Parts: sequence; C-alpha cells; structure tokens
Amino acid sequence: MLESKLKIKLAEANMSNTELAQRLAVSKQTITNWKNGHNNPPIETAFKIAYILNCKVDDLFVYIDDEE
Repeated sequence: MLESKLKIKLAEANMSNTELAQRLAVSKQTITNWKNGHNNPPIETAFKIAYILNCKVDDLFVYIDDEE
C-alpha cells in the first residue's frame, strides 16, 4: 500500500489542486483521490508530479507494508 504525502508537498509548494490538475491534464477530483489515498497515479504521472513539485517520487508516496 502507498501512503500519499501529496497533500503535504502541495502545501509546501503553495500549489492548489486546481493548478496541479491543469498542469497534469487531469480532474481536480483525481488529485483529491490521490491526496486521500483512494487510488494512486500511474508511475509516469508520479514522476511528473515530482518534477512539478521539485521533489522525488519517494517524497510523494511512501510504501507501507500492510502485512505487519
């Protein structure tokens, strides 16, 4: 399972869901779903988000072993 840190990184970048959605050509609801962990972006999109927010993919999404 991946834990999303997108909410934190968006706040640090002072960027809105709307702005990120426009830059990625996705809906605001998609961004909200990613932020809330309802689903995850495709890996290519995760790299685009990292580029836009000037961070690493590892800073955005953290793997959590849910079998522990």
